[in-house]
Amino acid sequence: MTKDEAYEKRRQECLALARENKKLKKMLAEVDAGTYTVPEKASNLKARNKEHQEMLHWKKEAERFKNNWQQQVKITENFKIAARDAQLDKEDIEKERDEYKAKCEELQSRLDAILGSDSSDNKDLLDQINALKEELQKEKAKNDTDGTNSGLPTSKTPIGKNKVIQNLREKSELKRGGQPGHEKHSLAPIPDNKINDDRYHILTECPSCGSRNLEYVDCIDKDEIDFEIKIINRRHHFYVYKCLDCGKIVHSSIPLHLKEQTQYGSNIKAMILALLDLGYISINRAKRLIDGFLGNGISISEGFICKQQRRASLGLKSFVEAVRLEIIKSHVVHWDDTVIFVNTKRGCMRFYGNNKLALFKAHETKARDGLDEDAVLGALGPDTVVVHDHVLVNYNDDFYFENAECNQHLERDLKSLNDICHHSWASQLNELIASTIHERNQIIASGGDSFPRSKYRDVIHQVDKIMTVATSEHEESTGHFYESDERRLMNRINDYKKNYFLWVKDFDVPPTNNLAERGLRGQKTKLKVSGQYQSVESAGYFADIRTYLETCLRNGVNEVTALQRLTSGNPFTLNELLGGA
Repeated sequence: MTKDEAYEKRRQECLALARENKKLKKMLAEVDAGTYTVPEKASNLKARNKEHQEMLHWKKEAERFKNNWQQQVKITENFKIAARDAQLDKEDIEKERDEYKAKCEELQSRLDAILGSDSSDNKDLLDQINALKEELQKEKAKNDTDGTNSGLPTSKTPIGKNKVIQNLREKSELKRGGQPGHEKHSLAPIPDNKINDDRYHILTECPSCGSRNLEYVDCIDKDEIDFEIKIINRRHHFYVYKCLDCGKIVHSSIPLHLKEQTQYGSNIKAMILALLDLGYISINRAKRLIDGFLGNGISISEGFICKQQRRASLGLKSFVEAVRLEIIKSHVVHWDDTVIFVNTKRGCMRFYGNNKLALFKAHETKARDGLDEDAVLGALGPDTVVVHDHVLVNYNDDFYFENAECNQHLERDLKSLNDICHHSWASQLNELIASTIHERNQIIASGGDSFPRSKYRDVIHQVDKIMTVATSEHEESTGHFYESDERRLMNRINDYKKNYFLWVKDFDVPPTNNLAERGLRGQKTKLKVSGQYQSVESAGYFADIRTYLETCLRNGVNEVTALQRLTSGNPFTLNELLGGA
């Protein structure tokens, strides 16, 4: 035994003696106080205490059961009282019912007597009753108006009424997400030559037992695709030289976007325009987002953000003009306009375009002057087809293009009328339009480009037959509140049926004007955020940028890429986008 071991053993013995001594002192103190008992006495006391606790427990249980019984007695008594009251109420209600029944029979007999007579007073009463019924039906029709039978946007759905969002997809019983048996789609592994960041995850001890005796066996690779934004403080060096022949001091050309001593780069400007004109967010929120993306390394002022719209618009004047000239040469042109607010007043944002081109124009009003200022419709020739939403100004004599009406609006008007008056001609015409569009889509999907020659004539003939039924149904139900609306719709179809069904004859003409409406949809999102434009000039800045971005997108160019080219002073040209067209 070593000296340390002997010392430790002796220390443990001393501690044991100290504990024993403490225990004896405690027993001695209990003897002095008279509280110490022998084990037999302690056992008896323990049994007595246990029995006392059980007695207390059963007393509490007995008291609880007694309280429950008393409570149940009260509930039973209350139920009996309630039953007696209910019986009395039933007798009162039956008595009151009999009284009302007798009054109704009396009123019915009086009403039958009134209706059976031919006096002028009774005729006035009947007229009032019919007028009230008509007014009630009219108000019900207004209440039933939604996005399926009118142009009412879902955002204007009255409070308390469910929003109706059109969805042509048929609902199935399948759950959302991937279905059993479907192929799973996942990201492909990254090629080794494209890996530019490696992270090594090494173990130093076993996570199961804590051992450090580990042997390398294999490596599991997991690829991750991510990006980071970092601030680049770039300094451009333009060397200055002296020409030894002419003596002039010269330097290399400085780009226009580097005119200041220090300025923000093109990527920051592109990010600003993307947030404002693609994300439609407010200026102060754009500032917070950019500061956050850049790790608060810089703080861009809101004034600088505001300036980017005007600067971008100035750099796009030639592009916007090129788009206008190209639209004039198009065979099919869509156009539509929507209301915007400019400094608390109603303004107008107008769209012209097709599948490859998009031109936006902002104006203070929807007046004809704006159309002339845009210089699009007036420059179109007779070979051009303009698709619109029954805008009567298009039929002016000083326009030479051919008009095509949007069938989507016609279908909504027909459904609205059918919901009110349930006339068969409205549903028949709707079915004809839907089935013909479906047949046309099938032909296009199979590679065809036209109906048989007789199809257009057959469709017009069916429309004429349906309108004959419409005239008959309309004459049989005159005097109703919807009479004038139905007559106007019938006149419109009869007067413009060739324009409504031009898409049957020419497959280049779409049956709807949805392309223009989709083009203006972002404008509504913009107004939901900003509310209004400060001036028509600022609305024009937005229109020019949207012209550039929408045209780039329709030609397969990502909008952010387009903005980076724009802010670097080299925007895409229309010839580039159209492949040199």
